[in-house]
Order: sequence, then C-alpha cells, then structure tokens
Amino acid sequence: MKKSILSKQVIQNFFEGKTTRMQNILIREWLENPANRELYFQWLDEWETENPQFTPDVELAYQRSLHTVQDGAGFPVPEPAPRRSFPGAPAGRLFVFKWAAASVALILGAYLLSDFWLYKQYETGYGEIRTIVLPDSSRVTLNANSVLSVPRFGFGGGTREVKLRGEADFAVKHTVNHSKFIVRTPDQLEVRVLGTEFIVYSRERGSKVVLSQGSVQLRSLHEAEPRPVLMKPGDIATMSAQGKLTLRRSQSLSAYQAWKQRRFMFENTPVSEIAYQISEYFGVNVVVADSTLARRTIGGTFNASDPANVLKVLSDVLNARVTRSAADDDGPETFILDVNHPYYP
Repeated sequence: MKKSILSKQVIQNFFEGKTTRMQNILIREWLENPANRELYFQWLDEWETENPQFTPDVELAYQRSLHTVQDGAGFPVPEPAPRRSFPGAPAGRLFVFKWAAASVALILGAYLLSDFWLYKQYETGYGEIRTIVLPDSSRVTLNANSVLSVPRFGFGGGTREVKLRGEADFAVKHTVNHSKFIVRTPDQLEVRVLGTEFIVYSRERGSKVVLSQGSVQLRSLHEAEPRPVLMKPGDIATMSAQGKLTLRRSQSLSAYQAWKQRRFMFENTPVSEIAYQISEYFGVNVVVADSTLARRTIGGTFNASDPANVLKVLSDVLNARVTRSAADDDGPETFILDVNHPYYP
C-alpha cells in the first residue's frame, strides 16, 4: 500500500467538497489504516461542531463520500466497445460484464463498510474486562470476548441505541427528556430501558438478561407481532434459539455478576457448563472426557485470572486430572479434564 500523509486541512476540504480527484485517491489510501479512520472521525466531529448550521443526513453523506472517494480509483471507465468482442458475440457485451462486476463489488464494499462508518466499536479480548462511559454518561462494562457498537452520529439525540455481541453490564443514565436506551443483540433480542442496571449476555448458544435495578422491557423480534415482557429486579430472562422468551422471578444474581470482579461463581453448576464458561472467557478448548464427570455439579468461587489455574483448582475439588496441550495453527490451546484413575500419577 502506498504510504500517504494527509493534513487536517485536506480532510476538512474533503468534508466541504473542495478536494481534487488525486486528493480523493490519496484519502482512500489513507483510510486503509485503522488509526487514520479514527482520526478522520475526530476531525469530522470537530468540523461539524464548527459548522453548526449543517445538519447531516448520515446515510446520504456516507453514500456520497463513498462514491467520491472511489471515483476514478480503479473502477472501469466506459470506453467505446469493439463491434465484436469474439465471433458471434453482441457488441459491447464484454464491457457490460466488467461494469456489472464493478457494480457488485461497489455494492458489496458499501455493505461491508457501512457498520464501520456508522458505528464505533469497543472490543475486549479473551480474559479482558473494559469499562466505557458513553456520551450520555451511561456506563458499560464489557466482559471478555465482547463487542459493543455505538452510533457515531445522533446518539442521545432522542434515541440511544447500541448493539452488543458477548456480555456487558449496563448502568444506564436517566435523561431529562426520558429518552429510551435500547440494546440489540445478533439473535434479535431487543432490550428497552429508561434508567437502570442490568446485564445482557448474547453469544452463539442464546441470550439472557439479568436485572439488578429498575425495570426492563424485552421483545423477541423473531415473532411476527413481538409482545413486550416486563422484568423486575431479581428477574432473569433467557431467549432460546427459536426466539422464545422465558422469565424466572426473584433469582439470586451473584453468580451472574461475579465476572465483574474477575471471578467465576458456581452454584450447583454442572462441570460441562463450567468447561463451556472457561472456554468462552479465555478462548481455550476445554474437553470433559468422562460423561459422568461432565454431569457432576459443584459450587464455589474461583479467581478468573488464568485458565490453567482455574482448572487446577477445579481438578483438585473434583479429584480429577487435567492434561494440557499447546495450541497449533488450526485451533486454540486444549485442556482435557478427566477422572483421576488410580494408575495415573
């Protein structure tokens, strides 16, 4: 990739539509660097603050800027087609194929990039916990292996809507205009609140909401006519893969909140479920080799500092053994939990 350095003034000229075709090409190359993209949005925010009379149509602006940046930067320019591209072929067919392919590429590129342009993403790696303060002063604590998407434009201006993949604890600030705060998950769970504290979990095996304070309204958008479900403090709601909501009242929430102190807390939890949680949190593969061992249940609190340490304590409690194998190029590190046979050391 050609390295290009662009000044703040050039980017602001681009916002005002004053850049040349060559500058547009340089901007396109410059935006390939993720760090430059963040700087781009910082300068865009400053420019909009200095030009308050301008109220942008975000979607229209995105489409126009994409067209401007891509203009002349590698897409085919129409040329007079030969009378015959090959014996028996209609004139211009080759150009039509090229133009169609370029159009598909442009549409696909716009689709893939739109979330980046419209949302700022906050991510955590395996074993990492991170707290974010949103523009409305709401606080979000992300559990390991999670992604929170927050709109770059318009957040708090009447609506506050975010997307979550993974797990997060929300402490939502109640606004003077009573604007709703909405959390959406990939499996079409919608969580609506005004001001409250709750946990949302959404991963491959389903979603759940744990409410500690205030009130929460849930809807499963799998339904043709979604019916709202109202939660009260102490309630836990789960949504199945088919989109069915189940509500359990007056539950103990400690085990669901322990991750915020970097702990695992289990209450008569099957070993198979414990193995799944360790895999999910640390990004390792935990295999319970014995079916009877997988069904055993235990309780207790474990420090979530390192998967090997957690499994070592777990094996001592269960009188089991742990075998560890290094990660290879095709997958994560693997831990095998098995019964402790007498003939093993």
